[in-house]
Amino acid sequence: MSLSWGELPVGRVLRLAGVNADIDANMLELVLDPLPETGPVLVTYSVAEGDSVSELVESILGELETLAIGLFPGWLPGGERLSGPGGGGVAAARALAIRAASSSRHFGPFLADLADRAIRHRGPLAPGRPAPKGRSFPAEARAAGLARVIASTFDRESVALVIHVPEKPTSHGERVLVAGFEWLAHRSGMGIWLVGPELRNVDTHYLEIPAAVRRLADEMAPPSRRAAVGVPPVAGRPHPGSEVEQAMEAALTECDWAHGRTWNRTYRSRDPLFVMIRTDLMWAREKCVVEIDGPEHETFAQMERDRTRDRHLERDGFTVLRFTNQQVRGDLQGVLRHIHDFLRARRLGMSEGAG
Repeated sequence: MSLSWGELPVGRVLRLAGVNADIDANMLELVLDPLPETGPVLVTYSVAEGDSVSELVESILGELETLAIGLFPGWLPGGERLSGPGGGGVAAARALAIRAASSSRHFGPFLADLADRAIRHRGPLAPGRPAPKGRSFPAEARAAGLARVIASTFDRESVALVIHVPEKPTSHGERVLVAGFEWLAHRSGMGIWLVGPELRNVDTHYLEIPAAVRRLADEMAPPSRRAAVGVPPVAGRPHPGSEVEQAMEAALTECDWAHGRTWNRTYRSRDPLFVMIRTDLMWAREKCVVEIDGPEHETFAQMERDRTRDRHLERDGFTVLRFTNQQVRGDLQGVLRHIHDFLRARRLGMSEGAG
């Protein structure tokens, strides 16, 4: 039986049948962008074959800790007001964490330690870079604590790891993978959803993917080499894994004209056939959308998808400004001037219209 994304179970290991080739990474991206309103937050992970269960579990938990630290302060209420480790920032972060844990399912000592490490390591995610060392907690506490932290960042109840399994694992490697995945699912409550070759003793489920999505994914270029961990955007913030979005936000913070902006906002189009659109950066009042395009937007299929999205936004009265990563990196001030000039003209027109 085929199941939709929101119906797949968490707290157990299962295999997503039919999602096993590189091109299917495009299908998952199309299905999950923007993130559906129901179901767990989805984190992708590319696993390597390990020698032991403990080694495998430690590798995954280490990557998830780096991810959680990069998502700070999204999971700590009030954390956005902390400027850094100096001036009592670490103590304040720990105090906020203990307060947050007292009224939630979080484990206070673990959350406080994670907040301590995050405030000492402010900045965007660095895939493959180990998280700063902190207090030693049992693997069980780390697994459950990280699942809660990541879920709360996206205002969800649970997390699912979509794990890309290596092709043709050895017999020993397969046993290690299955045992490690079972441990993670039971100890953390996360869904462990496997993509790739079939593994013994793992139930198979069929993910329902619309035919139109499959056709579009087939037209897109194969995805580039995946980072170890991938995470969707966090509503209201620049993407934690995008240095370009982080740099843009840092510059906009210094601009008094940039008020009213929202990052990674989900917008409901008036067109019932194209309901959900996630925009990179939006000024809703001025009806201005800014999109920052990486190299994946240069493919024909992605350009067609972008044009379709832009047309729906324009029919709803928005103007879409597109810039490439290269433009932002090479001429950030020029990009900001372009946005500023548009917003100034739009606000002037709104003011004259109101008069």
